[in-house]
Amino acid sequence: MVKKKSYKNSVIFSTILVMIGLVFTKGSGFLRDIFVSIKFSEDVYRDSFTLAFTIPDLFYNLLVGGAIFSTITPYLSGQIAIGEEKKGMRTTSIFISVVSVVMITVCTLGTIFSKPIYSLYALKGGIDDQTLDLASSASKMLFPQIFFIMLAALSIGILNSYKRFSSTAFAPTIYNIAVLISILVFAGNSKEKLVMTTGGILVASIVYAAFQYLVGRDKLKQIRFIFKPRDPDFIALFKRAIPILISSSIIQINVVILNYFAGQFDSGSIYGFRNASTIWQIPYGIFTVAITTVMTPTLAGYHESKQYEEASKLLSARIKSALFLMIPSAFFMALMSLDVVKAIYQWTSSYTDTNAKTASTFLLGFTTAIITASVAHLFNQAFYAIGQTKIPLLAGLISLVLNPCFCQVLIWLGVGPMSLSIAYSITNVCQMLILIFLYFRRKELAPRHMAGAIIKCFGAAIIMTAIVFALDKLIPAQGGKIMQLLIITLKGVVAVVVYFLSTIFLKMEEATFWISRFKAKLPGRKS
Repeated sequence: MVKKKSYKNSVIFSTILVMIGLVFTKGSGFLRDIFVSIKFSEDVYRDSFTLAFTIPDLFYNLLVGGAIFSTITPYLSGQIAIGEEKKGMRTTSIFISVVSVVMITVCTLGTIFSKPIYSLYALKGGIDDQTLDLASSASKMLFPQIFFIMLAALSIGILNSYKRFSSTAFAPTIYNIAVLISILVFAGNSKEKLVMTTGGILVASIVYAAFQYLVGRDKLKQIRFIFKPRDPDFIALFKRAIPILISSSIIQINVVILNYFAGQFDSGSIYGFRNASTIWQIPYGIFTVAITTVMTPTLAGYHESKQYEEASKLLSARIKSALFLMIPSAFFMALMSLDVVKAIYQWTSSYTDTNAKTASTFLLGFTTAIITASVAHLFNQAFYAIGQTKIPLLAGLISLVLNPCFCQVLIWLGVGPMSLSIAYSITNVCQMLILIFLYFRRKELAPRHMAGAIIKCFGAAIIMTAIVFALDKLIPAQGGKIMQLLIITLKGVVAVVVYFLSTIFLKMEEATFWISRFKAKLPGRKS
């Protein structure tokens, strides 16, 4: 009993630690977007800077991105759980060696042929030539960057297998700070300054990789360069990774598609779309990602050691925790979309009310995805943890077909720019339902007792929204920047308090747990 309680406390501590790290990462990421809007005061340079990342990011995800956390971490965690650490590290070394050789080749080709690659955006009257020329020039520094991002991410994936979350939580913040310095020093409204900025970001990625290796050197020093692509264990791992690699690239392909459609609207739409994408991923990127980061290696260990009951309980608890946080977040952002955008991005006159309205329009369409993408991500990671990587690939391929179709239909119906984010949200609903249906076929692993928790979360969120709506009518956002921030902060605090009190009244386990934790720390109480 003591051991089980100690383990539970360890999981909670790890999750909170990762959340704190993600808060710093997201916060520094927001500063980056704010500085981009200030230093690149013209829409064409903002759009070009945003677009420059899309193709390198696609290559990264196609070659290694998803495989790091969804293949390496579960695989190595499972090997450690059954006492095969040495074998796991050898296979991981081969994987890293082979992927590194391929990545170096791809980075070189991407740098050489960036212009013809980006010209694909111009097909059928897409993005204008000036934006494409600037983006392709800036990307020449971003292709080699993805090699160093890969090395850092691989280091994080390995350390997460050992549950060394304290060694991985804050490294991305170091990278973002270095990127901020690059933008502040080099950015401006010229092609030369744009390219110098991405050159600085390349240096930031090198710092990121070096820092992550140093903090995890005691484990990472076991990695060796072993180029044996015909090794049976590597082939087995690679076959497991292929569906994940394709699934990860599908996410980025959908980003490319959405940017293509965004380029057909007014100037500044690409940057506004990025602003909205960044905002809706605040709760998703902090809470859901933290929950799955800690869950995945443990779930993989349970499955590998055939502890199916524990695996089911773990997934059930993590889904409830995610929904407890995501549902009110979605309601609040839907209600306060324009105020949230202005609070985050409108620091100077270069970010106009028109820019804010464009981003808030996209954000409103994204609010459903806050919930559905979180659930889909949890089930994706659950499938990866149990080694069934083809099912997330199937769901991803279906989304790849549905996303542009929904975009085109909604644009044709005259929905306007919001078509893109609504299409993305609808696609996520479809993907989530497919994953849930297929995962529940494994009855011994399926989550349980979910309906009551979901109903209570929505009920509390509706009460919260009604109170905040009334407060918004009473105290609308107005005045200078400080006053705007104070008003949105007040509404946020009221939302949290009302939601939390509502969930306590409804006797939700997720709320009462924190009360019991607080009481346990009071003087005279036993821990």
